[in-house]
Amino acid sequence: MAEAQYKADLSVPFEVDRLLEIRTSRMKQMPGLKIESGIDKTICPTSMKIDKVGLEGDEHDLTFHGGPDKAILGYCSSHYPSWRESYPERADKFVPGGFGENFVTARMNERNVCIGDVISVGPEVVLQVSLPRQPCFKLNHRFSIKNFAPQTYKTSRTGWYYRVLKGGMVNVGDELRLVERKWPNWPIERVQEYLHRDTDNLEMNEQLAEIEALGDESRDQFKRRVAKARRAKEPKKPVSWTDFKITNRKMETRRILAVTLDAVNADLDLAVSSCGAHAKIKLPNGLVRTYSVVAGDDDLVIRNRFVLGIALDANSRGGSKYLHEFAKIGDTIQVGNIVTDAKLSTSASNHLFIVGGIGITAFLSLIKGLRNINYNCQLHYAVRSSDDVPFKEYLEPYDDLTTMYDKSKGQRMDVRKIIATMPWNSQLYVCGPNTMMQAVKDAVKECGISSNEVHYEAFAADISGDPFEVEVANRDCKVFKVGEEESLLDVLRREFSDMPSSCEVGNCGTCKIGLKKGTADHRGTALTDEEKRNSILACVSRGLLIPARHTTEQPGMAPVETVSEQFTVFPIRIPSVPSYPCTAIHEVRVRRNAPKVPTATDSRSLFLKNIPSDSTEPHFRAVFTNLVGAGRFESIAFEDDTRAALAVDPAQALKVASFARKRKRGDVEAEAADINEQLTHLPEIWTRRLHRSSSTAIALFADEKSVQLVLKAIGKLHKSKKYPTWGEDLADTVPPLGASWISSHLQLCRADKFAVQKAVHDFFNTFNQKEKEAAEMAKRLRNEPDNDGFVTVTRGGRAAPASRNEAEEARQKMIDKQTKKKSETKDFYRFQLRERRKAEQAALRRRFEEDRKKVMLMREKRGKFKPET
Repeated sequence: MAEAQYKADLSVPFEVDRLLEIRTSRMKQMPGLKIESGIDKTICPTSMKIDKVGLEGDEHDLTFHGGPDKAILGYCSSHYPSWRESYPERADKFVPGGFGENFVTARMNERNVCIGDVISVGPEVVLQVSLPRQPCFKLNHRFSIKNFAPQTYKTSRTGWYYRVLKGGMVNVGDELRLVERKWPNWPIERVQEYLHRDTDNLEMNEQLAEIEALGDESRDQFKRRVAKARRAKEPKKPVSWTDFKITNRKMETRRILAVTLDAVNADLDLAVSSCGAHAKIKLPNGLVRTYSVVAGDDDLVIRNRFVLGIALDANSRGGSKYLHEFAKIGDTIQVGNIVTDAKLSTSASNHLFIVGGIGITAFLSLIKGLRNINYNCQLHYAVRSSDDVPFKEYLEPYDDLTTMYDKSKGQRMDVRKIIATMPWNSQLYVCGPNTMMQAVKDAVKECGISSNEVHYEAFAADISGDPFEVEVANRDCKVFKVGEEESLLDVLRREFSDMPSSCEVGNCGTCKIGLKKGTADHRGTALTDEEKRNSILACVSRGLLIPARHTTEQPGMAPVETVSEQFTVFPIRIPSVPSYPCTAIHEVRVRRNAPKVPTATDSRSLFLKNIPSDSTEPHFRAVFTNLVGAGRFESIAFEDDTRAALAVDPAQALKVASFARKRKRGDVEAEAADINEQLTHLPEIWTRRLHRSSSTAIALFADEKSVQLVLKAIGKLHKSKKYPTWGEDLADTVPPLGASWISSHLQLCRADKFAVQKAVHDFFNTFNQKEKEAAEMAKRLRNEPDNDGFVTVTRGGRAAPASRNEAEEARQKMIDKQTKKKSETKDFYRFQLRERRKAEQAALRRRFEEDRKKVMLMREKRGKFKPET
């Protein structure tokens, strides 16, 4: 109710109001910034003098404020309660004077004050309403609210300016009286409608451009819109090339060349802003390249002269290499479009530049332009050494805002720290090598900075990729093929000569075209996430070949089988994923389980064939729950999963089935045995792995009726075609497949050494315990006393002494057991014994042969010896 009354009061016509406060200020440094402003105004308790430029002693930032058309700023104090309701966390800042106004009034507002109104203030002063206030970033900073300034003109609560027709003295409490209203149809609110909201209304722009009382700031803006609209109606001229001559060339560093170009036609006046501009040039060798403009000839405007900065690329295909090695003073070079792609954020409190090497050429003019209009800037510049800094004469004026990183001195730029600690409400600009660009992208993502707050400037782009086809909807749906090493822009330019372009590396957005259908591989930085939904950059982006969606309803696709090889076909819908954006039908073969060795679980289990490769128990639990409800499915055993196989072990199934019965002593002993058996197992290492193609599994259900219900529900699926979706209603505990899962679960793929050691100890403890129990049992059966001399008496009484035959049989069994053990031990070493025997025999034969040769030699010498005479 209060809000409705507030809006109604704003529309009440104004004739007389009272001056509640007069405020002035000196220039002061804004908190957290290095710039000064006069927005923080204080109340003046005494009479104040007014002249043509405003209140005496009131200071302005003349970049945006002050001057004859902005002598006095008025604001309606009735707006402040509404602002406090909209932004309660900043309520303490929304008080009279918050908007930096000079005159505070309660009734006059943007809805009842018109452009050109003549207002008398007190007995002496006469003012005229000249302009709506155009808010800048300082309002955002003052109230600590991002993008607050646009909200003021969207709701027409900006305030307005007066020009002084007659000076004099003013006092708090003076009446403000409407003397003359020449343009009653143009209240401030309606002017802002066409100034900020409905900007393309040519008829209204023409009318506003004719209002003499409207200040030059807004009137010139309307005039430019009218001129632009009229130019748009003229036939488009083909892209023309203008001759420029190289008048100077200078090596700024060993790798960077500065080239000055002057128009051959001295009367040429391009009148193009050099802030963030780049020029497309055609070299005498036929190559077309785009380079950043370092400076224009008229401050920040390019008329008939500009300077380029060109770095020699080691992999140059002729552009930078030609300019460095062959271009000379006096050569003529043709210049095409000169445009800017820097998206200047006027609502940012600070402009932060992260630059490396030749990347400084992209932002030199932009930094100069921002500083000329008193924006706060910071420059972080990384170079190989101090000798590799180009265009030092352009950088020297900004030494106070520049942080230099000299790699030769071991200085490294910490991109993440810079971004994490940059001032509030900063706009980020980046240009440098690929490693720097990627580091910034990673830091921006980590710090949660919006893509709208970052501008990337690239010097090169990768346009290669798989070939694809494109259909041009507004050119008779013609279809063209785009090759692996050419861009969509190349193809469209070859077919249609009117294709606009500029940077051709994805920075500017000049070549943006509509995307009606299909999926694009978006490259470049000119498009926002919202624009990427229906637009594509022809110079760098490519189309993706997406296979048709596979569904059973599509013509030409084989129908789903119902029965195959005594199996029932169970169709499951596989949903699309980002890497393969299409659906498919997976057919699982199902029949009752019929193992070679019958078990107690046969009647309540199903045999599954051709299960999905990423199957898990939760996947099938969700699928069967979708079919027959919860509680029917118990577990599943995959053929390559020994851990899950225990779920359908016959003994285990019988044990589960007997839980409801009263446990006897044998059951308790069996459970204790199970516990001991579990202690002897090594620790289980759980990982989720893909199953091989055509894998099988056995699904265990609560009872036979559950199996019947599942088979019946599968049969109904073939009629309804409402197949269950794989992975739907899946528990959050199931880890996803892929690189992120592998990274987080890699350590589970190796058993912990301490757990293994504990399991081994448990195994041997259990083994020793069983041997001890067996020995004690044998003594008890033989009525032998234990170590303390006692004989164990069982519950049924002392056992009778064993007969002689029984004792002989037990002794013989023990002898046989020991003999068998020795035999097993002997078998274990049999190989070694045989090999040793072979070696001994070989040595024996060798010695025998040696002895035989000695004997033969002695025989040959027998009878041949003659003694000396």
